Amino acid sequence: MKNTGWREKDDRTIREIRAYLEREKLDAFIPSKETHICYLTNYYDSIHMALLWEEMTAFLVIPKESEAFIVGAHENYAGYEEFGVAPWWLTTRYGGYDYADGEQTRQGVVDLIKKRGLSHGRIGIELKWMPAAVYAFLRAALPDVTFVSADLLVPQIRLVKTTRELSLLKKAAELGQRAMETYMQAIRLGATRREAEVVRAQKALDYGGEWIGGASRVSWTGGIDDTPAWWDAPARRRFDAAATTKNYLGLPDNAPFLITHYESRFQYFWGDQAWHEFYGPEPADDDLLDFAGKQVRYAEARRNFEIMRRVQREAINAVRPGLDHYQARAAIDRYLRDNPEGAEAAGIDPANPSGTKHAGMYFVHAIGLDIHEEPVIASRAPRPVPLDGPIYIQPGTVLQSEWLGPLWTLEEPFVLTEKGCWEPLVDLPGLIAPQ
Repeated sequence: MKNTGWREKDDRTIREIRAYLEREKLDAFIPSKETHICYLTNYYDSIHMALLWEEMTAFLVIPKESEAFIVGAHENYAGYEEFGVAPWWLTTRYGGYDYADGEQTRQGVVDLIKKRGLSHGRIGIELKWMPAAVYAFLRAALPDVTFVSADLLVPQIRLVKTTRELSLLKKAAELGQRAMETYMQAIRLGATRREAEVVRAQKALDYGGEWIGGASRVSWTGGIDDTPAWWDAPARRRFDAAATTKNYLGLPDNAPFLITHYESRFQYFWGDQAWHEFYGPEPADDDLLDFAGKQVRYAEARRNFEIMRRVQREAINAVRPGLDHYQARAAIDRYLRDNPEGAEAAGIDPANPSGTKHAGMYFVHAIGLDIHEEPVIASRAPRPVPLDGPIYIQPGTVLQSEWLGPLWTLEEPFVLTEKGCWEPLVDLPGLIAPQ
């Protein structure tokens, strides 16, 4: 099989996996989370990814000292060589299994593990993600194997992006932003929301995106959230009374609104971005905006937004290279305790940033096929303690910094440079008045 795929990513992936196996004294690794399998085998993205048919129908096995192999190799998991997305280190595929028959595939991988001399070894698995029936089958069929949790092996690899991944992720964010700017301009020129969506999609295509649903290596979508920006309560009531159709958030299609989110999807990436732009004239300082039923003067709302933008950028710079994700959370909490004005603007109690009796919260997380990838650094509702240790922050890490306050939502990706500082992956606009 010829070398295909992303050589830079594939080189790093197999190097990191085998270094982990050596360090943890494991003989092989079997991932089971489908997005992890797709990432490792260079499949496209979450849009094109097929679901597992019967618990687990494709097994990827990566031994420490021999060739990796895949059993039940449906093309979704094996990578497409003809499209240049098959990893060079996955040269052995065992097809011929009916992918609708999970039991046959499971027995096939057991037979090959025995044939490879791994039936008395230590095998790392994603215990957090492996289906219970699959785990029980493997335990019974391989009684002399010691299965060890390796839940955070793939997230640790995906946390740090290669140069090519960084460039694609940056392009995805820029593409989404350009499309949303075009969308707002179309609305201002008199287009309806539906007409503006067509303009937005065309801009994305022109800028290098491809339509969702095709077998493409690059894909895009955008515009997922409409948030009302009405400072004129009587006008809002008139629109509510006159509306004949509403969008999925219950807002009238012909209502003024501001765009708060868009979504950028590229190969292996799925990230929300938040920006804020008024459709219509910028309010006067004393005009009232409606936030979840609470009316706030525009001058106050604008000041709150400016403080939250500062907090978002300063707080992530409290996270230094070499910290694990528990220490990163502690560093952000320390920042909030030392900056009570910023914490309060974000709706967080500065004395207890991780408490539950406040309006705001933050999520800082990796970006990939999942919306919220490990590690999730959060001010509340933390994930369970991982079974196999922390994830360490390294240069090349991309984290999505989300701040969910009582007035505004801010979401923006940052990349950790070799100099140890966090830089925005793409410079998102702030609160914008129309041109």
